[in-house]
This record gives sequence, structure tokens and C-alpha cells, in this order.
Amino acid sequence: MASDSSSRYSSTRRLRAFKRWMKSQGIEWSDALEFIDSPENGISVRASYDLKEGDVVAKIPKRACLTIKTSGAREIIDSAGLDGSLGLSVALMYEKSLGEESPWAGYLQLLPHQECVPLVWTVGEVDSLLIGTELHKTVKEDKALIYEDWKENILPLMDSAAQSLNPSFFGIEDYFAAKSLISSRSFEIDEYHGFGMVPLADL
Repeated sequence: MASDSSSRYSSTRRLRAFKRWMKSQGIEWSDALEFIDSPENGISVRASYDLKEGDVVAKIPKRACLTIKTSGAREIIDSAGLDGSLGLSVALMYEKSLGEESPWAGYLQLLPHQECVPLVWTVGEVDSLLIGTELHKTVKEDKALIYEDWKENILPLMDSAAQSLNPSFFGIEDYFAAKSLISSRSFEIDEYHGFGMVPLADL
């Protein structure tokens, strides 16, 4: 019983922190939105009453979105010539490495470490669960390509930007985790920002 009540308390606390953070960023949301934090499914949002077409559910300023352009790692990413999901992965890993110092700390504390997609499965899991499907070969090829991306683009950042990057947040597993979050949660924002993590909308 004690563990149930303490986990409810911590989930309530992180939701309160997220709502405070959203307000500080100028994010507005409809009172129809109900925030749910369950141990099985994590954070989600549902409508507590029927919404009509055209109802405004939320207003999210672009400055509140985590993108290559808004991240504190912008100069590192630009100087390395990274863009797209590769650049956004660096931005996400960088902001996570800052902990409470990140402007997105109130948002990042809600995200799981990674999404449970085939991309982050072990080779053994891919072989046993996907064997005989078209996905089997595709996922293995994708994992190999992502590893190459990390080796060619992320690993060199450890040397060139050593003073500003914490290597314990930029390992291969961190990169796969970031890619899994981006693949399932990012949105195309506009031509300037490209893809980014959009707090609230991704719930």
C-alpha cells in the first residue's frame, strides 16, 4: 500500500511540475483536457467532455518546442553540420544531460527513457519476435544504419565539443533511446524549425 500511495504522489507531483512548466512557457490548454498518469501507460491526455470540430484544444508557442533551433546545443549541431532527426537527437540528448538546468526540464521529466519500438529491441528480441516477417530484415538494417550514424556523427562530437557535452548521455543506447522518442513523438513544426518535440501535443 505504501508504495502505491508514494507512486501516486510522485506522479501527481510530476504532473503538477509539468503544468507549472507549461504555464511558464505560455502554453495554454482547454479545460476539457484531463491529464492521466498511470503506471502501465505513463502520461496521457483525454477529453473530459465532447469536443466539437474547430474547438481550440491547446496553444503551444514555438519557443516551447524542443528543436535544433531552440536547443542550447544549436551551435554544436550547426558546426557539425547535423540536421533532421540526427540533429534533433543531439538536441534531445543534450537537454537531458542538463537535468534541472535545461529549459525543458519540466517537460523532459515526463518522457520515458525510450519508447518500446523494435528499434530499441535487442538483436535476440528482433530475431525471435520478428522472424518470418518483412520487418525482420528492415529493423536489423535500420539498427545497423543508426549505429553507423552514431559512430560517424555523434562519437566525434565527444572530442570536438568535449567541454560542453557529458559523454554519459551520448552513448549508443542513449542515441537509440532518443531516436525512439523522436520517431514516435516529434512533429513537423515549420520550415525554419523543422521537426521538433512538441510538449503536450505529444501526449
